[in-house]
Amino acid sequence: MTGKFDMSDRLNWTPEAADVMITILEGIVADGGRCDTGSFRPGTYELVASKMREKIENITITGKHVQNKMKRLKDKYSAAYDMLNTSGFGWNDTHKCVTVSLEILEEYLKKHPYKNYTANRPFPHYERLVTVFGKDRATGNMAESATDALDNMGLETEESDTAGFTQPSTTPSNVASASSDPNTGETSKRKRKRNVSSTTKEITKGMSLDRMQVIRVAMYFENKSNQLRIWNGLNDSYKPDFVKTILEE
Repeated sequence: MTGKFDMSDRLNWTPEAADVMITILEGIVADGGRCDTGSFRPGTYELVASKMREKIENITITGKHVQNKMKRLKDKYSAAYDMLNTSGFGWNDTHKCVTVSLEILEEYLKKHPYKNYTANRPFPHYERLVTVFGKDRATGNMAESATDALDNMGLETEESDTAGFTQPSTTPSNVASASSDPNTGETSKRKRKRNVSSTTKEITKGMSLDRMQVIRVAMYFENKSNQLRIWNGLNDSYKPDFVKTILEE
């Protein structure tokens, strides 16, 4: 046994538990458990969960927990991979993080408004995840839905393709009105920006967050009306944990 971990129903992953999972995955890859396509063979999630239960005392973990964690790690790995293959970004082997100047990062984020990894923040697992995920960098079938992301929080929600924080009416009269007014588009953009700004201030109120953390929270909720509805329905005592989850992934 490697020690005890306090895992609730929503499974708060510790760095040590994640390290054990990655070590197991490295062994599976070495034994040929990853297909030529880059995907893992059927049953891998349950196998990893079983091995983790053997190694970690009193852990309650399922294949679904492993699947969700692997999805988030792959999204994070893919984001870092893209940065490292972009001019101006580098790797600091001492601090184990992608490095870049603030100016270049701001320009990069204009073209890539939402990323699952923030440059200049430690990502100690990156080099090991190169072995785990290999060239299968794209998120593909590892992409995480809103429902998957909330499984560990004991919440359920329907997925939505609706963009923005508000859902305007699309009656014929409204469409005609919008088409006849060339300023409507710009007005809507300014309104959305104000909504994002005010919403971000409300969400981060009372939390000690630095500039980049606030940006990450804002990018997370932008164009995600479904997640915003979930936030609004959460008990206030859960909200700091929700923000912490956003910043840790």
